[in-house]
Amino acid sequence: MIRDVPRDQWLYNDRGMVKWLGYFLSDHTQDMADKKVDEVPTHRLPEQDPEVIDRVLQDSWQNSKQITLQLNDDGYLNVYNISGIVIGTNDHFIYLQTNKMVTINVNDIRHAKLKEGSQSI
Repeated sequence: MIRDVPRDQWLYNDRGMVKWLGYFLSDHTQDMADKKVDEVPTHRLPEQDPEVIDRVLQDSWQNSKQITLQLNDDGYLNVYNISGIVIGTNDHFIYLQTNKMVTINVNDIRHAKLKEGSQSI
């Protein structure tokens, strides 16, 4: 059963999708600005063995230390650095706490190191 109430009998003035578009646009703009700052291309660090990367990830997870990861960018020439603390793992993924939680495929990591002056939290 469809209840089609004439607009002049509505209990409040519904602006329709207009009220939502600004919310989504502002969130999207902020997310894009954050991503632009986070994903500044940088010089390539030497690619590390998976065992070395694994030790750094384990140290971050067990001791709540901040790390910096350099990621390959899906076959492009650019690489990106991202910093945070490992807060969990699942199969081939790690969960990194930055200003928000980021999921990273371990196979995409080319270089990992403890951040300078990193203390346990």
